[in-house]
Amino acid sequence: MIQNSIQFFAHRTVGTNHRHKQRESWLGTFLHPWFADDREERMKLERTMNHSFWGLLGGAVLAATPLLAEERMNFAFGFPATSAVGLAVEDYITAAAERSDGEIVITGFPMTLLSIPETNAGVRDRLADIGFVLTPYHPAEYSTNLFLHELNTLINLRDNPTGKEPLAFAGAMLEYTFNMCPECMEEFSAQNQVYTGGGVTPLYNMLCKDVSITSIEDVAGLRLRAGGAGFVRFADHFRAQGVTLPLNEVYEALDQGIIECAMLSAPELINYNLNEVVTDITPAVPGGAFAGVASANINADRWKAMGDAEREALLWAGTQLTASATWNFYTDDNQAIEDAQARGIRLHEASPELIAEVQEFSGQDLQTVAGLFMEDYGVARAEVIIEEFRPVLEKWYGLVNNVETKDQLHQLYWDQVSSKIDPATYAN
Repeated sequence: MIQNSIQFFAHRTVGTNHRHKQRESWLGTFLHPWFADDREERMKLERTMNHSFWGLLGGAVLAATPLLAEERMNFAFGFPATSAVGLAVEDYITAAAERSDGEIVITGFPMTLLSIPETNAGVRDRLADIGFVLTPYHPAEYSTNLFLHELNTLINLRDNPTGKEPLAFAGAMLEYTFNMCPECMEEFSAQNQVYTGGGVTPLYNMLCKDVSITSIEDVAGLRLRAGGAGFVRFADHFRAQGVTLPLNEVYEALDQGIIECAMLSAPELINYNLNEVVTDITPAVPGGAFAGVASANINADRWKAMGDAEREALLWAGTQLTASATWNFYTDDNQAIEDAQARGIRLHEASPELIAEVQEFSGQDLQTVAGLFMEDYGVARAEVIIEEFRPVLEKWYGLVNNVETKDQLHQLYWDQVSSKIDPATYAN
């Protein structure tokens, strides 16, 4: 922690005229008790000390001159360094350095500089230059961005899913946020931030203990861990009980029978050791994904002080982070399911009736959410946004169909979206 703090503050340029005057005043105050009776001697010593100080400072500045050409930045993210997000941030750091020919040097701070809830204000106030912001933590500040996240249930309405729906949704979110959502951009600007990347998790599943779910009737009466209002509405629709719990309490809740199932993505089986208590999984129920991600938000003051080349490099890196995080989640999902099967955890296929009812709920809930956000959050264009977003998502289903690697996904996001952003005028 101490080392991280030292690295963080090392990125900050210090020493204004105001601080210099304060330092000179401090020198006089410090020396006064010893030389109060000899003003001439005191003034001579003050001059000597100040000259020595400025000499040392000048030497330090000259020694540091080769570094001044670099953009030294810090990146705060409230996830472990070895997580899907942590590994994606490493890709981001590398991408920014390579794209800028080494001119941008970024240091990552996993779970140290700022927590997840603190990241938004931290980037706004420049406690961090860059941050991994989750917009659902701040519904008042990011109401339109949060509404876009709520459209993730559109994934459930696809008739012939391929498993790559989250890759498509991430691309659609990136495109719509950059190009078709002025309200989203205004929300980021109001938080003194510049949006440069997103990301989407895998589909949500039913992770259960001693309960198998294949039919509509199987869901009724169960206590289900719900991570948000949409999941509570899902539980209500199926005559179950939604129980709001932090993710780190799910293991104990399943183990002690407080809940029967948790609605989560498969990687959490490994991330939170849930594979020790889960016995049964029903994939793609309730479906949907977590898409409330602004993965590479940059402090706006820092952004505006940069040249076009540096901005372009950060847009490139932001696209890399979007691709890396989404791809890491995607591959982690497959690995988590394989690991679960190897442990003897049973997989159940949802009946056609249950899938149809999930789709029915998803279609209805889109209208419910639109009404809620118009009334409670003032998202006046909610219904329009749904209609605009649908064809964008449909286009992306086709675009990701042949993607087989993280690098291909990055290049696709860049070619289709981020390369078309003018770094000279964006977020000025």
